[in-house]
Amino acid sequence: MIPHDILTLYSAKMVEYGIAVLFLLLFIPFWQYVQGTAKAPALATAHARKPVPAATDWFMLPVDRLFHRGHAWLMAGTDGVVTVGMSDFAAKLVGPLSRVSLPEVGTSVGQGELAWRLVADDGRTVDMLSPVDGTVVEVNPAVTQRAAAVEADPYANGWLLKVRPSRLRANQTNLLSGAAARRWMDEVMVGLRGQFATDLGTLSQDGGAPLSGMARAIAPEQWDELAASFLLTDKENRHA
Repeated sequence: MIPHDILTLYSAKMVEYGIAVLFLLLFIPFWQYVQGTAKAPALATAHARKPVPAATDWFMLPVDRLFHRGHAWLMAGTDGVVTVGMSDFAAKLVGPLSRVSLPEVGTSVGQGELAWRLVADDGRTVDMLSPVDGTVVEVNPAVTQRAAAVEADPYANGWLLKVRPSRLRANQTNLLSGAAARRWMDEVMVGLRGQFATDLGTLSQDGGAPLSGMARAIAPEQWDELAASFLLTDKENRHA
């Protein structure tokens, strides 16, 4: 074989090797994209608050919160402490409220464990679950003095606790945000509609905003049990 042929063969092989290497470099990120593992939803901070959109026709789901399926939410602060509250759905489901019984500062709370108690104006009580593990460092005095603050503004002035989390990264994998939270609320609406035999619009004022105390409108005698089932604090869902 003459030198010219050897060089031509060598050049051809180098081109083939280059193509193979390029293919591998392109294939690796593609494979990672296809096989990508689930990631915890990003935790927005108080400085990244966005307008509150309607996730459904009735209930508000702020885009800067993470939601537990027991209808509690959390939002990060700038000092490693998270703010915790109850959802718009929970407030309208149980209200009107006469009192919210909050844990004392220094109390340990656990994700999916009983954390605070809602006392309705008829004296019945419904418990709610914490969305995070940690230690309570502050409670909202406005809520302890006037429970109606939760119903009026559950995502701002009606916040409940500030918690220093102990396992925030792990807790986030069990929380919902964005499109996942909206799908979850759609499922909740289907469940609510299933509990109410007639038009769901009769639970609202003129077909608009839902009435406070929806559970009572659906099941006057067992409304507290119905509410607990949605908030995952009935016996069947106690460890959710």
